[in-house]
Amino acid sequence: MKGKTGWRVIVVSCLACSLAACSSGGTKDGDSANGPSSSAASGKKVQLKWWYADSKQQDVIEKIAQKFNDDHPNIKVTAEMNAGSQYYTKLQTVLAANSGPDIMWMDGPDFPKFQSKGFLLAYNDLIKKDNFSMDNYPKSLVDLYSIDGKMYGMPKDFDTIGLYYNKELFDKENVKYPDASWTWNDLLAAAKKLTLQEGGKTVQWGFAAMSNTQESIYPFMVQNGAKLVSADKKTTDIGSDNAVGAVQFLYDLMYKEKVSPDGKYMIDNKPGPLFKSGKVAMITGGSWNARSYYDALKEKLDVAVLPKQKQEGNIIHGIGWTINAKTKNPNEAWEFVKWLGSKDVAMMQANAGAVIPAFNGTQDTWVKSLPYNLKVFIDMTKSSTPYPISNNVEWEDPVGAHISNIWLDKEKAADGMKAAQNEANKIMAGN
Repeated sequence: MKGKTGWRVIVVSCLACSLAACSSGGTKDGDSANGPSSSAASGKKVQLKWWYADSKQQDVIEKIAQKFNDDHPNIKVTAEMNAGSQYYTKLQTVLAANSGPDIMWMDGPDFPKFQSKGFLLAYNDLIKKDNFSMDNYPKSLVDLYSIDGKMYGMPKDFDTIGLYYNKELFDKENVKYPDASWTWNDLLAAAKKLTLQEGGKTVQWGFAAMSNTQESIYPFMVQNGAKLVSADKKTTDIGSDNAVGAVQFLYDLMYKEKVSPDGKYMIDNKPGPLFKSGKVAMITGGSWNARSYYDALKEKLDVAVLPKQKQEGNIIHGIGWTINAKTKNPNEAWEFVKWLGSKDVAMMQANAGAVIPAFNGTQDTWVKSLPYNLKVFIDMTKSSTPYPISNNVEWEDPVGAHISNIWLDKEKAADGMKAAQNEANKIMAGN
């Protein structure tokens, strides 16, 4: 999930009835069909439309569709790429018109919006009927696509967050590399040794304290004991003492300890490029950065688990495959989604190297794709928390706005995060 900030707005719009429609006579949310579809019963080949949203995965997606079609002569799956920032707007529009794809790409933060509108088919009855095991995937990823005990998404892939570091800079200052024993205090102590000045000007920072929620803010909040969102996803605790303490720690790294570029500097000098150029020794970052950071730093690069505070903590996010609740062919759509969740498909994704496949035990191919310690991203699934979600995705808008003010030193951490919590809770409540 590249550079997730959580600032999304999904616009509801209308669409003419000329759109290629799925049936309005499909199953209700949470129900499953027990008999064959009308197409299957008549002996006709069932046509399924499959939407995905990443152009970089086009080759492997098309291979997956072709393999399924070859093995299922009674079903024809057509893959359609809809990459771009308007994907979820377009998807909501066609689903609201009782149209759209049978199977669709869905990310965690947008999932509740679609589920709450009754657009998605629950898998519980289908899983039970086929005795399909969801234990094959990280539990936190399964939970990301579950609401009120119902499961709506087949895990496709996932990402977690690691502590990337430049070994060459550590070696020059004789600083021990990060490891699983590190706490926030260890991070600060190392960052102080790795922050260098020349002529009263900082030329190298020990750490880059980013304002990005997924890669920085939320993991540190979880490490300090924050829950992020309630079990019913109707409130957030980002203004709690635990959450504020995490934000204050990151703020202090910039403005008190001065071991990180401050927010003002990072507007014009993005933290990622600073790390790639060797001006920053450590940075938290998603598994999706693994290739680009390696291309920039080669053998200088390595990655460790995130430091802990009150507990170990990380954020897991991923993509899931969902089924249109109004599909004419729920059984065939489930047959395809079930296959998408298989080990065989996971290995096809792993061999493509673009993402970490969700199926447990198939991640080794991705781990071995680069010559450094990528296994930490798999190990951290055990201490990961699902990316926080709510039915009203706009709840993160005030979070992002107040974090920006804090990073620019326009608001105190406690004041900003408490205000963000109050505003976010109103949005979550539908006010």
